[in-house]
Amino acid sequence: MNRKYKERRIYVDNTRVFNQVVFFSPDNIHYLRNVLHMRLGEILTVLDGSYGYEVVLELGTAGELVGKILSLRESVQIFPMTVCLAFGCVRPGPTEEILRHGTELGVEQFFPLILELSNRKPEVTSSRWGKIAESACAQSGRLKKPRIHDPLGLSTFLKTYSSTSKFIHLAMEDKVPPLLNVLDSLSTDSVTFVIGPEGGITEEEQTILAQWRSVPASLGFTTLRAETAALVAVGITMNWGLCRFVH
Repeated sequence: MNRKYKERRIYVDNTRVFNQVVFFSPDNIHYLRNVLHMRLGEILTVLDGSYGYEVVLELGTAGELVGKILSLRESVQIFPMTVCLAFGCVRPGPTEEILRHGTELGVEQFFPLILELSNRKPEVTSSRWGKIAESACAQSGRLKKPRIHDPLGLSTFLKTYSSTSKFIHLAMEDKVPPLLNVLDSLSTDSVTFVIGPEGGITEEEQTILAQWRSVPASLGFTTLRAETAALVAVGITMNWGLCRFVH
């Protein structure tokens, strides 16, 4: 698509949009000036979780930087699959990779799980996690931010997460079918992945998952990092759904 300008995007809280004006937060202004290097009169896209706005940068009545709305579009993005990702808690760096790139790929909800082999057990959702998701939305052009839940145990997650979604957990045991084969057998467009931490999902945890009709799937013959496995699984599933939708 040809544009008169290189599209630059930023994510804001929807309470900052009213009267056809976007009132940027101090963090927004820092990002606009020091990261995007934008100037007055330039145009960018603002996302607030429901709409995308094309705005022009101006000075407000108090001399603050604001965005005057030129046009808007509704949040009508439709991903080919509804994918939720429950992943074993790992180190901060890999966790942030899962959240950042999972958001770009279209994950609807994230569930950090405290599993037997988890080497990190955060007590509450990090405030940084939400900012990472917002940044990923801005980068990818995604309008609606995913929901990131507080960490919880596997049994609690399975008992409280009521969904018609098909549960799939990754495993490397012999005779585990490839993920694409599992996807080909689906009768739903909603999938929830359960991904183990470094060290994987224990036999006891796999037994619990099987009781909840979760099916095992394989990503191949090599051992992947937790963050790699999570993102590969989501990417394959979204692409599989897109191919099915197109055809």
